[in-house]
Amino acid sequence: MMKDKRIDIGVKALIFNNDKFLVMHNKGVEEDLWELPGGRMEFGETAEETLKREMLEETGLAVKPIKLLDTWSLIREDYQIAGIIYLCQFEEGEVRLSDEHDAFKWISTDEESLQMMYDDFKIRMLNWNWDEIRGGNYVYRVR
Repeated sequence: MMKDKRIDIGVKALIFNNDKFLVMHNKGVEEDLWELPGGRMEFGETAEETLKREMLEETGLAVKPIKLLDTWSLIREDYQIAGIIYLCQFEEGEVRLSDEHDAFKWISTDEESLQMMYDDFKIRMLNWNWDEIRGGNYVYRVR
């Protein structure tokens, strides 16, 4: 039945450390597939509030959303996520893992590295203009 299905809104962060960006590996997933950090919106939150909260919870990093980069969709049998990706500026903190993830790493923007991403992100990210994205003053050193 339709009422058993749900639609969520997800917000993800693209945050750079020099020329590499942060990706997370979900706990319990055997495949070597990675995703951008972020999470689902709670009722009453804006997308920016969701992003700030989820980044603190999942990574320990305080970030400032700078620019809306793209959207993404995830459609499964019993749920769907409509997602937003923001370019973020690092503000403070050190990367740590939440109980949702078992690893993090910083990867480059080349095509080979992007193959590590889940298809939902990879398909979009392969078409991004990375020079333009990195061209702003948003690439900071993260501790």
